[in-house]
Amino acid sequence: MQPNIFLTGFSGAGKTTIGREAARILGWRFVDLDERIEAAAGKSIDAIFAEHGEPYFRALESRTLLAACESERQVVSTGGGIAESADNRAAMMRHGIIVCLEASPQTIYDRVLAQSVGDDAIVRPMLAADDPLERIHSLKSQRQLNYTLAHWTVHTDIISPEQAAHEVVRAFDILNDDEDGICWKAYPDWMRQRANDLQDQD
Repeated sequence: MQPNIFLTGFSGAGKTTIGREAARILGWRFVDLDERIEAAAGKSIDAIFAEHGEPYFRALESRTLLAACESERQVVSTGGGIAESADNRAAMMRHGIIVCLEASPQTIYDRVLAQSVGDDAIVRPMLAADDPLERIHSLKSQRQLNYTLAHWTVHTDIISPEQAAHEVVRAFDILNDDEDGICWKAYPDWMRQRANDLQDQD
């Protein structure tokens, strides 16, 4: 297994903040996939969606992920919808471990609302919904099954980003302790075969 950590989870779960801290602890590179996508496209994620649509963005996201998979010793913060793709999940499993950062819809709402004000405000389209909290509930419910297909889950509601980062590092230490591939034990044979098939295509 390659020494990489892929962070998945809903927007506002803390992937960027916790990912940077985990990378600092490990002495690894931190990679934000959304930032790489925006740099390559020369426009924001919102603009990509508006001008080209979601299928275009998801294809670009997958290509950016595969490019990131070519490197090692990195903590990769992924987009909230990346785990929806079985190919994306298989690629991440093949090239490292997946740690899902979890938070309740209310916690997510409180965080994204706080992040939407001030000089460093982050634009969160979900806040434009008539009922943002219900929108978060609905979208998170749609994605939840695929979020559970991670090697490890860290619940971030009541712990600090620093504590969560240490949990991420601990997960890597535990999962990387078995050279026979302990991180595959929670997965059915077809998922492992899909990951092997992708590796053979490289």
